[in-house]
Amino acid sequence: MDETTNTTGGGTDGGTGYDEAGGGDASSRFGRAKDYAGEKYRAASDAMRDGYNNVRERVDDVDFAGITENVRTYVKSNPGKALLISVGVGFLVGLLLRRDDED
Repeated sequence: MDETTNTTGGGTDGGTGYDEAGGGDASSRFGRAKDYAGEKYRAASDAMRDGYNNVRERVDDVDFAGITENVRTYVKSNPGKALLISVGVGFLVGLLLRRDDED
């Protein structure tokens, strides 16, 4: 930024950052826009970091060994249902990931 530009008041703008013609000081507006964008970036970054930490804590609390054992027990007691569920899930995943070859 040009250090000779006076953005603290004085001059013909009365301290508003705009000259009498209404055009405004470009470097002052750029500085305000840069500060605003920086604030929004920091807020979004903090929100993402907090969300990530919350998900990580929840994943750390999950007992995957217990879930695996429950699934094995269910599959052993209901092999037909387990097979149909896995075929259905595979079909749905295939539909979601399928590419259209219409060129």
